[in-house]
Amino acid sequence: MIRKNKVGRIISFVLGAAAGAVTALLLAPKSGAELRGEIADGVTDGVNQVRSSGKDLKRRAQKLVDSAKARVEDAVDAGQIAYDQAKNT
Repeated sequence: MIRKNKVGRIISFVLGAAAGAVTALLLAPKSGAELRGEIADGVTDGVNQVRSSGKDLKRRAQKLVDSAKARVEDAVDAGQIAYDQAKNT
């Protein structure tokens, strides 16, 4: 539940920042070509930020998966040792 909430907050923040940036650009007195260039730059920056956040989330998720996998392997090994000891007695 907490992880879903964090992802939701990140997405809400990114969308809100993008909406605010677009609104600010549209209301600023600039030429069409200049405005389109700034919008394109803003979109590119937003895409790069989302990619960076996605890569960070992927790294963090992989660390969690690796940690869980190691714990499961340790539990299986301990179970095998206990089984072998019980079988031999």
